[in-house]
Amino acid sequence: MTAPGTVEFRDVALDYRIYHDRTLSLMESVLNLFGRRSSSETFRALDNLTFSVAPGESVAIIGPNGAGKSTTLKLLAGIYEPTLGVVSTEGRTATLLDLGVGFHPELTGAENVYLNGALLGLGRASMEELLPEIAEFAQLERFMDTPVKYYSSGMFMRLGFSLATSVDPEILLVDEVLAVGDASFQSRCYDRIYSYRGSGRTIVFVSHDMEAVSRLCERVIWLDHGKVVRDGSPGDVLPEYLSSSSRRRSEDGSVAPREWGSREVWFDRVELTDSTGTPRRRFRAGERLRVKALIRARDGERVEDIVWGFSIHRTDGETVVGVNNLELNRPLLTVEGRLEAELEIELQVREPGNYLMGLALTDPVRGRDYHWLDYHFPLELLGPRRTGPVKLVDAEWHW
Repeated sequence: MTAPGTVEFRDVALDYRIYHDRTLSLMESVLNLFGRRSSSETFRALDNLTFSVAPGESVAIIGPNGAGKSTTLKLLAGIYEPTLGVVSTEGRTATLLDLGVGFHPELTGAENVYLNGALLGLGRASMEELLPEIAEFAQLERFMDTPVKYYSSGMFMRLGFSLATSVDPEILLVDEVLAVGDASFQSRCYDRIYSYRGSGRTIVFVSHDMEAVSRLCERVIWLDHGKVVRDGSPGDVLPEYLSSSSRRRSEDGSVAPREWGSREVWFDRVELTDSTGTPRRRFRAGERLRVKALIRARDGERVEDIVWGFSIHRTDGETVVGVNNLELNRPLLTVEGRLEAELEIELQVREPGNYLMGLALTDPVRGRDYHWLDYHFPLELLGPRRTGPVKLVDAEWHW
């Protein structure tokens, strides 16, 4: 017998049918019944996908838009049926896909709790015991007897989150829906999800937030075009995925990564982390960005007075920060064979958005460019926008 909390995909494929024309009138609908057909094609969203998740594992599914991440969760939730292959889950499954889906607008918050409990196989007595906890966590104690059609979108989502996470599921499916309520409530949401780790519950988490993935999950499955690219620990998968994302952005019109140098010394390995050592590419104002590097010297030689510089650029190539340890009167590097070194940076974020970081090892006194990695490391810097990105000067209409 399969243990509760087990998830399995075996050779799963899912096809969507895409229609290229649309019916414009009742007459066209009638004609279609007598032989006229719309042109269409089949799109394979998942392509012979195979993986399994053991009870109690926390697994993130990552990938670019259109990779098949949300489709995978909807198959696990039973919303879709696979075209080919087998999808199996064992135990009660709670979904955080579209919060509040399944709520009836004419029913009160409490009545919707009972209704959704029944859909999960829980009786009214069980839900009555859970109701105070659900209302308290959602901060809706005064509104549980109000029809949910009068709820704000925030109230609606808070109730959906609280309900889904209070029914003691063996499997929890999360599809990046935790931006509910204010910052305090979001923090409580993440704390509740994180508390599931080590409790025997299985978590399958889809997100573009690599910080949350690193904190929450012990395993990462990287999808692209419906197939598994990598499956392993966050430390193994995330750096490669982020580098791939950087290359993808450069192909979409951003500046391309560049590398050059004489390589008497060079960056053998580079990892961007937060101050705790967790790999990240998203940083808020006031957080310290740590660059951990393994630097090697050719043939084990000793190289002194190395200047380590870094730069930060907009995605169009404009440099916004550029400095090195020599300019800031910090000690220069000496590498003999190999050196594990760290650079800690704190930035003031005046304009939130996506940026690219570059690194360089040089000796300006001797005129040596040892190793340059330009535009290699994508960053997302978060913070309040101080001024609007565009200001209107004038507008005129002519005809």
